[in-house]
Amino acid sequence: MKPLKLGLPKGSLEQTTVELMKKSGWRVTTSSRSYFPVIDDGDINCSLVRAQEMSRYVELGSLDCGITGKDWTAENGSAVAVICKLVYS
Repeated sequence: MKPLKLGLPKGSLEQTTVELMKKSGWRVTTSSRSYFPVIDDGDINCSLVRAQEMSRYVELGSLDCGITGKDWTAENGSAVAVICKLVYS
């Protein structure tokens, strides 16, 4: 089975998202020099992506899923499914 390609928001939501992942049981380590955080789960590959562009990458299949705002998904007109609401920022 291929690893899940997960997009995490870069920028203002980055650290808060890492903390949310930690509360969920994953340890994510980011670096200012890389767009590919390390996660302690071999079944997940993470990428840091601007929240404004996340839905486009999911829609095109570059990512399997991503964390972004409903406003960016609507603004981009992306045909993606909303799995759940995360209120953490």
